[in-house]
This record gives sequence, C-alpha cells and structure tokens, in this order.
Amino acid sequence: MLAGMVELDAISRRALETGWPFVARQMAGVRDALSECGAAGAGALVPRALYFQLLRTLRALESLVRRMLYLMSLQLEVSCPAPRPAPAPGQAPRPQADARPVAAHRSPRGIPLADTLTLYIPPPEPPVRYGPRPSVWMLGMPRAPEPPGPPDTLDPAPLLARLDRIAASCADPAAEARRMARWQARRRAAMQAGRRGRTHPLRMGRPPGYARQRLRRDALQQKLRDFWYFCHWADTAGHPAQPPPGGPGGSPRAA
Repeated sequence: MLAGMVELDAISRRALETGWPFVARQMAGVRDALSECGAAGAGALVPRALYFQLLRTLRALESLVRRMLYLMSLQLEVSCPAPRPAPAPGQAPRPQADARPVAAHRSPRGIPLADTLTLYIPPPEPPVRYGPRPSVWMLGMPRAPEPPGPPDTLDPAPLLARLDRIAASCADPAAEARRMARWQARRRAAMQAGRRGRTHPLRMGRPPGYARQRLRRDALQQKLRDFWYFCHWADTAGHPAQPPPGGPGGSPRAA
C-alpha cells in the first residue's frame, strides 16, 4: 500500500511537471545528432569530438532524471518486512516480523545526508599528451616510429545504451519512483536491524555531469543545478538543525 508522505511545495511540483518534457527534448536532440552522422546503422562510427559532447549530455541527463525520481519517491511511503537479525551461535532463528511502514527518505540521526551542497574538488588528473616516444638517437640512425594517437572515430554503442536506459526510466516515472522508495525502505529497515550500508540513493557532492562553467549557456546544466538544490532542501527540511546545548531552545548547561 502506497500513501502520500511528503507534500512538495509548488515550485518543486512545477519543476517536475516541466522537467519530463525537457528531458524528452534533450533525448530527441541526442538521437538527432547521432542520426545526422549516420550512427543509427550497424558498424557506423561517430567523430571523437561529437562522441564526448553527447557523453557529457547523457551523464547530465542521468543525474537529472535520478534527482527527479528521488523527489517523487519522497511522496511515497512503502511497507516492507523488517529483516531478521542474525541469530547468535547455537540459537534457533527467530520468525519473520510483520510488515510495517518504513520512512523511505528518513535516516537515523547522526548519519550525514547525501547530495549536499558541499564544495567539490575533482582529483588531480595529469593531462594525456601524445608526443614523440623518448629514445636514444645518434646521427645516421633511423628514428623510432611515432606512437599512434587517439582514434578519430568511436563506436556509438555505449551512447545508445545510455540513451535507452534513460528512455526506459522516463517511460514510467511513477514505477521507477516506487522502486527507489522501496530500495530506501529496505535500506532503512536494515539500518534499524543493526546493519550498516548506504541509505541514500544520491551520492555526496555535486551531481555527475555537472559543469559550473557551462551554466550560463547550457539549459541542461541550469536544470540539473535546480534539482540538485531541490533535493538538498528536501533532505534538510526533514532534518532540522538542533540547537546547541545551553543556547536558545537548548538545555541549560549544568552549573
């Protein structure tokens, strides 16, 4: 039995209503770009620059769809059986507990929330440089052949697979949101049973595919940033900050 759990505000609901048509237009643009270069046929290749441009777009689309589904899952409350604790050595296993509603979006106090607006510093990666291979050369000796550079064309199969997975998620968003809510409920029940693991479906830090330097000219980056903020606000709204001890609203410090 699914029931309404968290009522989103008007801004979040409006963003969800306009977000799905926006994702559909972005996917259509990716398909058009692949069809223009003839990547729809078997054995077709796409230019290297176009391949990585579309890959950046698909990564941002995946992050956007995942955060939209997360906002939808916050409105659902699912019932799942509590997992049985591990029996002690030499003790018979206990019977399965009855199903009970578990909050899909709440986590125990003290566990940091995911998808926070923290400063993201990418790890340093040395740039790939294709130069001449070092070798010992003397006058009159033939030089070593140059190493092959990166290919000019790439297989679009990974792009098409990503696009198909996004399209499958967008085909029935309500079912995908229920699936995400059930996953959170199972993880929440496992935490209550004493197990450890991940409880939030979103990762810490900035979303994958988010590029701040393209915000002004890329509508997809702007939409991804907005839903990143929406998810952060939804998490912090369910976990208000506690007043410090001795402060306003807190317990007075013992003398």
